[in-house]
Amino acid sequence: MSLMGRYFKRNTLHFGSRCTRLHITSHHKARVEAMMCDLASLRSVREFADSYKAKKLPLHILVCNAGVCTQPWSLTEDGLESTFQSCHLGHFLLVQCLQEVLRRSAPARVVVISSESHRFTDLIDSCAKVDLALLSPQKKDYWSMLAYNRSKLCNILFSNELHRRLSPHGVTSNAVHPGNMMYTSIHRSWWLMTFIFSLVRPFTKSMQQGAATTVYCAVAPELEGLGGMYFNNCFRCLPSSQAEDQSSAASLWELSERLVADGSAGIQAL
Repeated sequence: MSLMGRYFKRNTLHFGSRCTRLHITSHHKARVEAMMCDLASLRSVREFADSYKAKKLPLHILVCNAGVCTQPWSLTEDGLESTFQSCHLGHFLLVQCLQEVLRRSAPARVVVISSESHRFTDLIDSCAKVDLALLSPQKKDYWSMLAYNRSKLCNILFSNELHRRLSPHGVTSNAVHPGNMMYTSIHRSWWLMTFIFSLVRPFTKSMQQGAATTVYCAVAPELEGLGGMYFNNCFRCLPSSQAEDQSSAASLWELSERLVADGSAGIQAL
């Protein structure tokens, strides 16, 4: 299963259907199905997970790839800043909902798409705990790029803690950086970023090159049973020191559990 993007519903369904047709054209015996999941809605994530579990299928590979960047400040229906929920919390809840399926399907792998931009931020308050006010800021404190960077740090912390918890059950998790400023739709919310991405497009990775590290972590035989790592260009590399901090990973996990348990109460519930 691969979460390909977090678009408006109509665009997502169109894109998913197009990808399905292309894949079947290339692999005639493949069985491919597009399903709708809005990561900015905890309700939608739960409905998606229920729909998948109802199919009684195994789940050997889960790629958490969907995300948003440089979008204006907004709150989701759950009362949280949309970048944080789309890039991290939605994935967190989905994995929680599908955890038993992953365990029954072992060996199974989770691949979480992060970014080198995770190095340019932090999440910790004065008490050395992950600070929700940084992850889901008020409008006056919001900067879209910083919100994205923080969500990408969350991705690595989440992947590491997920691996620590599920690896004894045959489920591994790794985080990856796909490439710098690849020309995808992620920049669509800000004309300036669209212009910059267009300028550098001839010098950055293609979509196929950008997918290589994700595919490597998903299927490489030499990674069987191995996880809790960060990859770039199909090689393991060191993330930031905070991304490797076990206490930060545990703190983020506990915060995320409380947020998804509190439903739509958002920040006010904590």
